[in-house]
Amino acid sequence: MQPFAFWYIFATNGSDGFLLDLIRRPAESLARLVIYHEGRPPQIVRHGFQPSELNGVPSQLGVRLGAIALDGLGCRSTLTGANLDARFALNGRTMRFVPAFVSWWFDNVPDFRSRYGALEKAACEDAVYKDAPFICSTYSLGDLAKARWVLISAPRFDSTDLAFEISAARLFGRWMPAAWVFFDGREFKLNSVLDSFFRVRIGRAGDVESGQRVFTASIRSAQIRIDVEARGPVDQFARLDAEGQTEIHTTLFGTCRASVASAGKTFVAERTCLLELKN
Repeated sequence: MQPFAFWYIFATNGSDGFLLDLIRRPAESLARLVIYHEGRPPQIVRHGFQPSELNGVPSQLGVRLGAIALDGLGCRSTLTGANLDARFALNGRTMRFVPAFVSWWFDNVPDFRSRYGALEKAACEDAVYKDAPFICSTYSLGDLAKARWVLISAPRFDSTDLAFEISAARLFGRWMPAAWVFFDGREFKLNSVLDSFFRVRIGRAGDVESGQRVFTASIRSAQIRIDVEARGPVDQFARLDAEGQTEIHTTLFGTCRASVASAGKTFVAERTCLLELKN
């Protein structure tokens, strides 16, 4: 079993958001809730536990840690400062972003996986969320300090069923990306080694321009062609963690523009995207 394992869920409506992580490390387990409100810095609540207090298998749902329970139907937490009650319905769509042999061979590449569905209702502290797309993700790895990654998660766009996640780990001095896309009633998975080398590309990876972190990516396959630009205000990125010489920065208020060649249109997701950088 890998020494580092993460389970997380998030929801955002463009003005409020929450991100819950359940984390197992060699020396401790951790529950971390980040609360986002428009116009205010992200608030981070942490509760530490003994490693043995987290009951769960990496890549699978059905996790318990203290007063938090996460399963395939919902998540409940009564921890101080981290009250959460979420109900969701998974739709059976899943994505494993990294081939099994890659995450097995390279301990700094997360075995990142997502499950997709719909959030029926969630209440987190003083905000309520309803009728929104939902993503529950897990990842595990052996060497968190050496890992580098970027993530663009865009579960909802205006006037279209477009949704996608693009994840990339740093390996051999380059980004090795993979992508899950749902568009026009069809699901596309680009997660092979060939996809990482030739069909999915990362351009900008969270560098700062005019007070915003900027991410760009492209997908070029026979089935789907998309160009992506995502941005988020630097002051709306929470500094989640530091490991070795790296830090994790995450926002739920990213704005994403996706140009889909087959539709001849550019779709916009305004302040509802998760953007993450570990560098």
